[in-house]
Amino acid sequence: MQNTINKPIFIVGSPRSGTSILTWCLDQHPNIFAVDESTGIGELALALSVCYETKMGLGPDSLWSNLNVQKAGFFAAFGQTINELIQCHKVDQRNGREQTFAPKGSAHIYVEETAANFTKSRWVDGTPAYSFHICGLRKLFPDATFIHIVRDVASVVRSMLNFDRLAGVSLVADEQEAYNLWLHSVGACLLAEQAYGPEVVFRLRYCDLVNQPEASFQALLGFLAEPCAPACLIPLQKRINSSDVPADFKLGQRGTDPSVIQHAMELYEQIETTPQPSEASGIALDKMEARFNAQTNHRAMVRSKYAKAHARAERLANEVKLKTAAIRRLRARRWRHKLRQVVFGQDSVS
Repeated sequence: MQNTINKPIFIVGSPRSGTSILTWCLDQHPNIFAVDESTGIGELALALSVCYETKMGLGPDSLWSNLNVQKAGFFAAFGQTINELIQCHKVDQRNGREQTFAPKGSAHIYVEETAANFTKSRWVDGTPAYSFHICGLRKLFPDATFIHIVRDVASVVRSMLNFDRLAGVSLVADEQEAYNLWLHSVGACLLAEQAYGPEVVFRLRYCDLVNQPEASFQALLGFLAEPCAPACLIPLQKRINSSDVPADFKLGQRGTDPSVIQHAMELYEQIETTPQPSEASGIALDKMEARFNAQTNHRAMVRSKYAKAHARAERLANEVKLKTAAIRRLRARRWRHKLRQVVFGQDSVS
């Protein structure tokens, strides 16, 4: 078992593609523990990019300029801190999964004791939204690896539209939004496959995970450079909740753009018939960097507008305070004037 502790694993792909079940499976590995889903780390990467670019733009007196801090080192330092925080605050990841996924009578096999979690050196995050933050996550964690789990679009859309049956809240507003979410998520992951190559991004088909779990995990753990662990297959012994879509549920909502459906179907067919790129592409990487920089510039612009609006609001608030104080003084002066008139019967000036 390797001792490297700053090699996080991110499971990306469209929502309802199996990101959660794959995370739970990897959580059973003796060297991997799962963390709760969130979008915080990806958003932090963008915030740090804005911070770095803004500070560097202040001129020769900038802190980062004076320290000669390079952008790669800037990000990696924060990534190391995030990793250390997660490692120092390992918690029992059961969260009810023992009752949900363990076969009856074998709960003790499904989840290891809490103490065992502290011997694990790597963590896995299965947040689907990180499909759009792969570039930033790689900056924070230069040794991070990504698993792109891809599921057929029709099944994903059906599952998205029935998500409220499981969670009580809607994931998408309608069928077209579901197709678009699948397209954008998968498209972002495919670009990452091209940009970083098979040593960083591993494509896993959902159907292979379900129908050939042993072979799938053998290949996956080989990619992660981790030893095989039969316990990883235990969560797959129970039917996955996305299969609870009613058998008679049909797609084809009125108002859905047929071209969007066709685009999604063609992309999935392309994925099925075209293997993952065998090497990284500099062109694709430049495209990802350009997107990340565009997001950074947008955030910086929004922050600048907010800062200006906030400053203007503060100025107006101060003006209101000054005017309010002046009005109070005038009222007090008027009150004293009237009081003197009553007491002395004459027009006195304060």
